[in-house]
Amino acid sequence: MTNQPFLQEVENDSGLNNLKSTQDWLKENKIFIELKLEEHGAIIFKDLPVKTAEDFDQFVSTFNYDTFTYEESLSNAVRINKTDKVFTANEAPREVEIFLHHEMAQTPTYPKNIFFFCKSASETGGETPLCRSDQLYEALLKADKALVESFEKFGVIYNSIMSSVDELISGQGRSWQKTLGVSSKNDAEAKLSKLGYSWNWIEDDNLSVTTNTLQATKELGNGQKSFFNQVIAASLGWKKNSENQIAPVRFGNGEEIKESYIELISELAQSLTLLRSWQDRDILLIDNYRVMHGRKPFSGNKNREVLVSLTN
Repeated sequence: MTNQPFLQEVENDSGLNNLKSTQDWLKENKIFIELKLEEHGAIIFKDLPVKTAEDFDQFVSTFNYDTFTYEESLSNAVRINKTDKVFTANEAPREVEIFLHHEMAQTPTYPKNIFFFCKSASETGGETPLCRSDQLYEALLKADKALVESFEKFGVIYNSIMSSVDELISGQGRSWQKTLGVSSKNDAEAKLSKLGYSWNWIEDDNLSVTTNTLQATKELGNGQKSFFNQVIAASLGWKKNSENQIAPVRFGNGEEIKESYIELISELAQSLTLLRSWQDRDILLIDNYRVMHGRKPFSGNKNREVLVSLTN
């Protein structure tokens, strides 16, 4: 094993050459892996005999965690299921950057763990930026304690636009029907009401949705906290409601998060970010409570295919 700033790298030193031996190794080392995940926030497994979505499904299943399915989530990212628990990471076009975020932190329900599997790496770009948001929380405390106190006092609310059909050109293009798991406007309104969200139907049967107040930081235990939200991704990557120019993310009391605050948060996060390149068959395990991730644009003739599985 080799250590990077926070990413723990696990090589196939045991010469595992089939899925069965890999699963046996995982069972024997599960507690050790979990301890390292808590310590480092992310673990990458190299050169394991995992080649297909089905192999990856079995790899994840070995941990015996509860599955967090794409269908039951409120994620508005467009993804394609490969198995019941494995789907594509994001179908956004290759030129679109996906900014740092905690998976589904803009919703009331989110996974604890994220497993990524690189089935095919891109020729150029396509790296996954990783940022320890517990370290970001501490850096923000030193830089602007009052700002952190505002996030903790008020929380955050998100405004997003859900289209009436899937929009593959967007990183947030899943239709409101699929996001909410409904087939009619009445059912959508009932689901949103149950969630405590507010909403407004806009042109072309698109839906403007505002969440209830959600946490902006998260207790990790042992006195640690993380800056747990989608403030960076929402501010830099989501589109505003064109009708009333509502910002994608605000403080929970409705006040604007100033541009200078967004710049400070983004700059500090960037200073703490590790840019991880992919190789075929890499498997990356992330503690979603502790680590943010994203996706850099990519190019080349080789198709980038990164699959994901979410668990609790």
